[in-house]
Amino acid sequence: LGGMSGVVPAAAAVAAASSCRRLGGNTSASCAELPRMAPVLLQRRSEVQQIGALQVQGASPLTVLSWNVLYKNFDCCGGTVSKREQLADVIAEADVAGLQDCVSEDEMQFVLGERMSKAPSTDHFNCVFYKAGRVSFEGISGRQYLGDDARDGYSRRTFSWAKLSFAGRPFWTFSTHWCLDGPCVGRAGRLRHKLSAERMLEKRRDLGATQVPMIITAVANSHAFNHDMDDGVQFLLANG
Repeated sequence: LGGMSGVVPAAAAVAAASSCRRLGGNTSASCAELPRMAPVLLQRRSEVQQIGALQVQGASPLTVLSWNVLYKNFDCCGGTVSKREQLADVIAEADVAGLQDCVSEDEMQFVLGERMSKAPSTDHFNCVFYKAGRVSFEGISGRQYLGDDARDGYSRRTFSWAKLSFAGRPFWTFSTHWCLDGPCVGRAGRLRHKLSAERMLEKRRDLGATQVPMIITAVANSHAFNHDMDDGVQFLLANG
């Protein structure tokens, strides 16, 4: 975690690309969009974010997964334990997982078993999990509604957070899923994404975490607004 105190946007497209290939039909239909979602931002900033900041001398680098695990894989919506077991086998390969569409942290915890632990109260819909032994939970986690002016017609959009530490160095993980379609198109959609980013950084300030590294795992739906040029993404980069 070095001296890094800025926002580290973890690209959902990167993590999801390999996961979609491995799990086929159990993932979101948005997997079909991945070949067109080149992570230009990550490529541009790869040297800075080589996460030399997330590497501690003598330890292997911290690995972070961002993944939309799709609400249809949960009991509420026709899912099965066997489907979640397939998800868990991928999730457990990471040290930290920031999930989207994670309807129940308890259902996910059941299939993960002892391989990973939940950060409490981060579900509905952005669960955070960590690998105990590699990562420690620092006792603070929660979630917040992004607001009526940041939602869409699909659901109430939220974000979750958890304070964790790696090799004794604290960091925060925020997981979120931003709006898409309906009222979230054109100029109005750009504003809703910016408002989402503003509220996440406001929470960071409220938590007294501005001088601590922050990892964001997100389905930002920035493909609808020219990828990296999405107003919310740009706000995070300019103000994180």
